[in-house]
Amino acid sequence: MHYPIKMLFTTLLVVLCIPCLQGFLHVFKEEPLYGGIHEKPKPSFSLDGWWSGSYQQDAEAYWNDEFGFRSFFVRLHNQWDYWLFDKVHAQSVIRGKEGYLYEYNYIKAYYGLDFIGKDSIQNRMLRASRIRDLLKKKGKDLLLVFASSKGQFYPEFFPDSVQYQKGITNYEVYRELADVYKIPFVDFNVWMNQSKDSSRYPLYPKHGIHWTHYAACLVADSLIHTIEEMRQLDIPDLVWHKIHMAPPAYDDNDIERGLNLLAPLKSQWYAYPQYLFENDQGKDKPKVMVIADSYYWSLFNLGIFKSFGRNPFWFYLAEIYEPGGLPMKTYDEELLQKDMEDCDVIIVMATDANLPKYGWGFFELAENILTNPNFILPEYQEKIQNLIQYIPTDSAWMKHIRTKAKELKLPIDSVIRMDARWMVEQEMRK
Repeated sequence: MHYPIKMLFTTLLVVLCIPCLQGFLHVFKEEPLYGGIHEKPKPSFSLDGWWSGSYQQDAEAYWNDEFGFRSFFVRLHNQWDYWLFDKVHAQSVIRGKEGYLYEYNYIKAYYGLDFIGKDSIQNRMLRASRIRDLLKKKGKDLLLVFASSKGQFYPEFFPDSVQYQKGITNYEVYRELADVYKIPFVDFNVWMNQSKDSSRYPLYPKHGIHWTHYAACLVADSLIHTIEEMRQLDIPDLVWHKIHMAPPAYDDNDIERGLNLLAPLKSQWYAYPQYLFENDQGKDKPKVMVIADSYYWSLFNLGIFKSFGRNPFWFYLAEIYEPGGLPMKTYDEELLQKDMEDCDVIIVMATDANLPKYGWGFFELAENILTNPNFILPEYQEKIQNLIQYIPTDSAWMKHIRTKAKELKLPIDSVIRMDARWMVEQEMRK
């Protein structure tokens, strides 16, 4: 073999071995991939697994995700497709005009493609009005919050491929019926759109799905003052005296991170207030329970809970978070009943893309809990547990569960429990 050929062969062999060495030794620090990445556990060797072939399959799947520089090669592939074909590798992400990024659910919500019907919304709002009255008797308040939506804010940047005839939307009907039934509500869509041209700083990011960090500060301030007025209290305010401009941080480029590209997208700078919460000495601090989607995370991470005595955050009614580094809890009917009893204000908040499932079963459960203290029965819990054990054995159901878990960005276990609870509630209502 000629020397140049030997050198070429040796170089090729070394190049092929580098990822393997990196996978075992981790010489270089690699940036992790973002988004719905599910790490596979390293398989444990057993003779049964070896002879059945399951060990080999699990090992192959594990090492396929663990080889060296995998995140770099994934980003390189994604970047190549983005530059050459305007293609993005992230579930439900749409690249709009001038590079604006959307999640498709928000486009569907804007056009009313996910409309669930006026009767369904009316039933839910009637139930919400009854809950409002029942809570009032206990000296508590219900507040509905319609979080703003990037689709409502920036429809002009939708790509031509997703231009539809606009129909009736869930958001329009919810807002109309909230007025009809006189249920206290805050509509940040109206406020955001009215401020779109007059705001000094961006309220929605180009490469993110949620409102900007600056807008989140304004929303938190507005929510605090709404509760102050509703309860006739003096609550510690969120204040700031200085704002600095910087490249996107916090969640202002959360969709971009999920694209897992090599090169950052060209973006404007955003406003970041240097804020603090007033000293709570001599102030009132009501206990506020929040059932919400991911839009509340920006307020929770700001520290809005510093204005409240308690602030349990029921994320999609499936996971419960509290400030102070307390461990996350999963949905439990007794815990729901206790938090409803303990808190002064209950907020149900969602953006328009999540309005088809607004409350995620809270209104149905809350009405039952408030009208029948014995609603939390052992047989109810037993039925839920039986379904939780059955669902993983049903392949079609589990396929639906995995899809929903990715859409909601929740663990599969939480979505299994949500489905099980919903099925049992439907059965009980019949």
